[in-house]
Amino acid sequence: MAARRSGDPRRLDPLSGRFTDYIVIDTETTGLSVRKGARLIEIGAVKIHNDELVDEFDQLINPFEHVPSRITGLTGIDDDMLLGKPDVREVMDEFARWCSDTAVVMAHNASFDMSFLDNAVQLAYAERDARFAHHFVDTLDLSRRLHPEKRSHKVSTLIVDYHIADMEEHRALSDAKQEWMLYRAMRDEAELLGML
Repeated sequence: MAARRSGDPRRLDPLSGRFTDYIVIDTETTGLSVRKGARLIEIGAVKIHNDELVDEFDQLINPFEHVPSRITGLTGIDDDMLLGKPDVREVMDEFARWCSDTAVVMAHNASFDMSFLDNAVQLAYAERDARFAHHFVDTLDLSRRLHPEKRSHKVSTLIVDYHIADMEEHRALSDAKQEWMLYRAMRDEAELLGML
């Protein structure tokens, strides 16, 4: 099964090489769609060098709007937790420095996270066509190629299938760590199957 292509030139094929230096990103948001006005409320990430976790990034973001109760129910993040937290520009400045210019980023269902990071860059710098300037790997593509027979490729399903955790926590940093472990497990499987 071929990788699903988004047409995004930043997207890298997860089977194009054995990634050992990268950043795994996860985001929490006020909703499911940037186009419907949802905003970032948390970025979590882990920096991996030679397959070892070497640094972490975790920051709540004040969206200056109400966090819907269904999001609070899922993430535990409420309006009070975001009071006094930095705005999207401050966070994107800090996150860009932390990432470095050349880092490849990784996420599960990366188009979701990248759409919110692109939007955050646009909001932060008032440039309508600006984008989060990193190549990315989508581990959802990798799961679909490894197991086209699976009905679900959600993180919550895969972390149980690969014996990583019993449940997804829906907090950005802990989810980024789980997605890092998930990538390593799937990459190792791809190598055993001769796909990588």
